[in-house]
Amino acid sequence: MPPEQRYRDASLPVADRVADLLSRMTLEEKAAQLTAPTAPAIDVHNPPSTGWGAVLAALACIESSPREIAAAINELQRKHVEDTRLGIPVLVAEEALVGLKIQGATMFPDAIAQAATWDPELIGRMGAAIGTQMARTGTRQALAPLADTARDPRWGRVEETYGEEPYLVGSMATAFVRGLQEADPEAPLIATVKHFLGYSASAGGRNTDSASIGPRELREVHSVPFEMVIRDGGARGIMPAYIDIDGVPVTGSRAYLTDLLRDELGFDGLVISDLGAVGQLHTKHGTADSEADACAQAVRAGVHLDLVPRLTTGHLVEAVESGLLTTAGLDLAVGTVLRTKFELGLFERPYVDLDGVPETLDPSETRALAREIAEQSIVLLRNEPVDGVPLLPLGPDAGTIAVIGPNADRLMGQLGNYSYPVLESVAKRFALAADPTARADEAVEFGGRTGADQARLMVDSVPVVTFLDGIRARAGGATVLYEPGCPVQDEDRSGIPAAVEAARSADVTVLVVGDQAGINAFGTVGEGLDSFTCELPGVQRELVEAVLATGTPTVVVLSHGRPYSLKWMADSVPAIVTSWFGGEEAGSATAAVLFGDVNPAGRLPVSFLDFGGSAPLPYWRAAQTPAYVEGRAGATFPFGHGLSYTTFVYRDVEISRPEVPTDGAVELSFTVVNAGDRAGDEVVQVYGQDVIARTARPRRKLVAFRRVSLEAGAAVRITATVPASMFALWDSDEGWLVEPGKVKFFIGGSSAQIRLRTSVTLTGDVHHAGPDRALTSSVSTIPVDPEAEAEPVTRTAAPLVAAPLSGDNTVLEWLEHPVGGDLLRGLLQGADEETLAPAFGMSLKEMAMYSGGRITPESVDRLAAQAHEQMSAE
Repeated sequence: MPPEQRYRDASLPVADRVADLLSRMTLEEKAAQLTAPTAPAIDVHNPPSTGWGAVLAALACIESSPREIAAAINELQRKHVEDTRLGIPVLVAEEALVGLKIQGATMFPDAIAQAATWDPELIGRMGAAIGTQMARTGTRQALAPLADTARDPRWGRVEETYGEEPYLVGSMATAFVRGLQEADPEAPLIATVKHFLGYSASAGGRNTDSASIGPRELREVHSVPFEMVIRDGGARGIMPAYIDIDGVPVTGSRAYLTDLLRDELGFDGLVISDLGAVGQLHTKHGTADSEADACAQAVRAGVHLDLVPRLTTGHLVEAVESGLLTTAGLDLAVGTVLRTKFELGLFERPYVDLDGVPETLDPSETRALAREIAEQSIVLLRNEPVDGVPLLPLGPDAGTIAVIGPNADRLMGQLGNYSYPVLESVAKRFALAADPTARADEAVEFGGRTGADQARLMVDSVPVVTFLDGIRARAGGATVLYEPGCPVQDEDRSGIPAAVEAARSADVTVLVVGDQAGINAFGTVGEGLDSFTCELPGVQRELVEAVLATGTPTVVVLSHGRPYSLKWMADSVPAIVTSWFGGEEAGSATAAVLFGDVNPAGRLPVSFLDFGGSAPLPYWRAAQTPAYVEGRAGATFPFGHGLSYTTFVYRDVEISRPEVPTDGAVELSFTVVNAGDRAGDEVVQVYGQDVIARTARPRRKLVAFRRVSLEAGAAVRITATVPASMFALWDSDEGWLVEPGKVKFFIGGSSAQIRLRTSVTLTGDVHHAGPDRALTSSVSTIPVDPEAEAEPVTRTAAPLVAAPLSGDNTVLEWLEHPVGGDLLRGLLQGADEETLAPAFGMSLKEMAMYSGGRITPESVDRLAAQAHEQMSAE
């Protein structure tokens, strides 16, 4: 092959091809490779003679059939391959969090709903389905998923996340990444994990605001999910966060994007900025004195592609010519972009086969998958008896059903903010919405009319089953009445009387309330739509209370993106269900749960706090009930919570070894029995606590989980193998460490519903776990006879001899005692370590004195006598 074509030789090593191509490029051609313009702000189908590195939303702006969309992308590639001097193909990127964001593609449940399934394998199947559609249409990069750990419900982008627990977030994101990137062996894809780093910890829950995060929290909470998707998921793309951390903007930080991301976490892929984030180094953060300086700062930090609403190629050229950016620094970034394109095979296969493009991107198989995810994501929050029987599931003789609420029959009321209809409708209504840095009030032509109830569907949508549709289809011969009642956000009460009348005429009411997703406008939740109350928007609470006052048994269905403060509702509504934003099949899935065709088993990936003002409040702190002058700061519905139509019993916990080396793994086993009369899924959750350490440790953290399906009366023996490295702490001087000492385990159906407890002792020296430490547990299951007890486990060390107890022992000593712990929990009706943490240092007598009469001195004496009696008997 002639020397001038060496970079086209696929038999050569990629590094050689990159070096050859770089040597032939002009400064302008190199700058073009770092530019990623977006539609509709820029016409991405008319590239300049130098081409572009990547384009975003090139498909979303084409409102045509899948084959016509693919043909347009082929034409865009042809312009790059044939009409530019060097023929470098373009990387086509698109949003894909809830499905490929183009017309006619399946719209899956929102990410927070995906997390509520607690089923990574299911989300991996979804990722594969999305990846297959990408490959067929010519899209090679997905700007998804999020690995942000979201503990503040005030932040509008909670809906796009997998919740508040780093291990759950990392597990779900890793499954998505694997599924998507491995969808088509012939067309490698890039999953771009965002937003690195700490984006969800912005002050006050305000989008893109500054974050104050210490080095330990940065590693242990915010970095871990990214580490999981990089090491275990093989993620090829990363998007930095808009925010600054303690004054350092992430997009311009070499410490974060090179030292931490690449050198420490081992990432070796493509870094693409968030939309307009590079320019913000100048316009917002003020760490650069010009656009050219901002471009140079980002490239030096480790950014490879500048995702822009306005072209910045000239700024990059200026940065090099003025000496702000060295040629070597530019070449390093350009080389990464070129290497990525070579590795994806774009030079050899820039076009897609139009004959292979399916007729529809919403076939029955992916619709069925969307419904399965929606069904598994639905969380039964509350189900109290009405006339002595739990209100749900609804019986076959439901009679007249009143379906009420602003989201009961509204397509856009059940779709996430990054779904095609929502985002593209916003973009059509408000051109500035293509730039997440813009605000709705900047568009004077709207005259302030940019609220949730001004949202309009401006593009074609695949069929969407609303809640009213689903209930009508499932209700059989029942009469179904419908009234919207009120808007989502506007304070219009004119429809409430008709809704009340419908409820009075019905045997049961299904009341669908919640959010409208948006992007900086036309919504109550989503990007740039934060809340300081986390209450139901508008007058929806008044609607709920008016319907409840009729006395008709009422089920509230939440179709929403943020966790609400629902203490008032939990005290008054007999049945509450959340479907989150359940996607195109939300109505069918919810009806199946309401009528009992599906036994609900979704679990909360984020707590519902009593008051939004107490956020951020991690689940292990919420259980300790810290107080404000206004009252308790806790969770109405805690992390991991979710009810079922059946009952599960936990028993027979065993630890294979009571002592485990600090570089070893803990193996614990227990039995779960479906003690009810119908089949169901249980989400088994294992939490751990490092009791004493050199830094303050969380009193409870998720270390293993598994969703298991059990027929009525069936049982399963579950074994969780938890590496000791999952208890590693970050030390600023020594890095990741596992210390010897006691580790407690809590096993149950939620973070607050603990059925079994056990502990082990980590032994040996401090283990320097390092960056290659194990990040995940394994969980296995074996069906067992529900009547059989577990086989006794041989222990390698003799049990400890328990000391006697009295009222003078501390609460912590009582809880850790093999006999006294269960007795004290029984006296306190199941209260555990989190609830009692403020009293750990008190004696039991002192706690009784401060209990306001709830615990008497006599009960303390009886408890001590019981402990003595049981110990003597043993």
